[in-house]
Amino acid sequence: MRVISFANYKGGVGKTTSVVNTSRALAESKFKVLVIDLDPQGNSTLTLSRKNPFEHEKTVGDLLSDKDLNIADCLVRTEIGIDLLPTNLNSYNLVSALPPNSAKRIYGLKNKLQELEGRYDFILVDCPPQIEGALITNAIAASDYYVLPIEGESVYALQGVDHLIQAIELIREDTGSKIRLLGALVTMVDTRTKAGRVIKDAIDKYFRDLVFSVVIRRNTTINKANLRNKCVCDLDPKSMGCLDYSSFAKELVVRIDQGTLKN
Repeated sequence: MRVISFANYKGGVGKTTSVVNTSRALAESKFKVLVIDLDPQGNSTLTLSRKNPFEHEKTVGDLLSDKDLNIADCLVRTEIGIDLLPTNLNSYNLVSALPPNSAKRIYGLKNKLQELEGRYDFILVDCPPQIEGALITNAIAASDYYVLPIEGESVYALQGVDHLIQAIELIREDTGSKIRLLGALVTMVDTRTKAGRVIKDAIDKYFRDLVFSVVIRRNTTINKANLRNKCVCDLDPKSMGCLDYSSFAKELVVRIDQGTLKN
């Protein structure tokens, strides 16, 4: 069982889109997948469950704040074969209300996940867009790897990346986590433009062999899928978006199986 967080303190970089579509591609390849939505905005919850996040009786916030609640009591089985640990805006309030010295602020998720050992091949965590706080700390403490989605069309794509990586490294050291950077996933790429090529080159130079060879190309089908709260492969299995995320999921599995981490 591998726990992989998708993290970036910036919004709009394709983090949630990558979580839901990668999980869909992994499930299509017959892997057993759980998605944990730690972003209180609940977009992964909405997309995968097709329900308003506030309609879920038990969320990750309840799980982390209630020591007597089992993770199995919170799981939702989705129509596309992916299990989901949902969230909504109340999760932030529940976790924030924990005492400052509570171990659940750090190890709550990790401890609860022990109940699931051997049940899943992959657990993907949709992290909140921040670099501090109990939710992101729980994600880092519980994860084996993290993927860093980076927008491939913004001149500010690499701004703050050093700070984010350093913050994760500090949390890793403080919590005893095994987490390592699995790779940078470049999203919303359009290499037909000079700006797109320049930005992609800058990302390649910064991350070197940690950049995934698969990139997520900018295409309207992904946008349409997001607007309809669907995975892109469910909307159009022949689209570039579906093909890209299917290829990325395969590369992710290969990286883990081959132990190609060098950081």
